[in-house]
Formats: sequence, C-alpha cells, structure tokens
Amino acid sequence: MSSEDAIKAYNAGLDLLARREHSGKELRQKLGRRFAETLVDQAAVALQQNGLLSDERFAEALIHSRKAKGYGPRYIAQELSQKGVSKELTQELLDERNSDWVHQAREVAAKKLRTTSRLADALNESEQQVHSGEEVREHERQRLAARQKLSAFLFRRGFSSEIVQAAMLDQLPSS
Repeated sequence: MSSEDAIKAYNAGLDLLARREHSGKELRQKLGRRFAETLVDQAAVALQQNGLLSDERFAEALIHSRKAKGYGPRYIAQELSQKGVSKELTQELLDERNSDWVHQAREVAAKKLRTTSRLADALNESEQQVHSGEEVREHERQRLAARQKLSAFLFRRGFSSEIVQAAMLDQLPSS
C-alpha cells in the first residue's frame, strides 16, 4: 500500500464530506467499499484530526434536519445509533438542545390535523349537532378513535408517551 493509495482514500473521504456530514461509522463503511481497512482507518483519523470528520457535528445536523421534519427524540436517537453515534453523545445533544418536545409534538399534531380532514372533523365536530343518546355515543367513539390515531401517529414519529399525552391535552378539546 503506497502513500498514493492513502491520499486517494483521504480524498475520497473528503469528497464524501463535501456533499454532507457523515458519522465516522458511515464514512468508514463507504470508504471500505473501495479501499483496504488500514487505508480507511488512516483516512478517517486524518480527517478527524483536521476537523473535517466529526460525529458531534453530524449528530447536530441530523437532529436539526429530523426535528424540522417533525420527528421526536426517540426516532432521532434510534437513527443516530444506527449511524454509529455514541449513546452518550446522542443523549447529551438531545438534552443539550432541550427544546420543548411537547411544543414540537403539538405542532406535528396540528399539521396532521390540517392535512387530514377526516381526523380533524372527528375531533372538532360540535356536540350541538348531536341529538339522541345513540348519536352522542357514536360521536364519542369517533372522537376517541381519532385521538388514538393521532396518538399512534405521534408515537411512530418518536415522541414518548408522556410527551404525546401532554401534547394531546394541550392541543385538542377533551372529551
């Protein structure tokens, strides 16, 4: 293995990082497809030493991106873990940016309601339109089902049960 090969591996890593941030694990996997393990290790270490490869910077960028798309802390933490970011760094960054996750969940729920009219109608339908006891029960069943669907949506987006409960209490009319 020549120094020319090491330079090629370094430049390939630099090329990948020029497009977007990568975690160390991700970069090593991509470089490992083209270069020997020792060259990949050398390139990764050199890129880190030069401040070009940073798991922290990668994690910050991913957190910002996923929050903007409406994902919660659990989803983000799982994705960071899959990308090779340490649990400690993930926890620190998600805590450090202790943004109001309840507020985030509320906004995601509100957007879902704006884009899903059947769900919004079931939740916001006025009880004044309901006359008989059977209509009241049916209205409550539909409302409960809509609340459950919205809660399930927020869980899938990575919000904890505590955050979902608080967002649902604050966001929606109670039954």
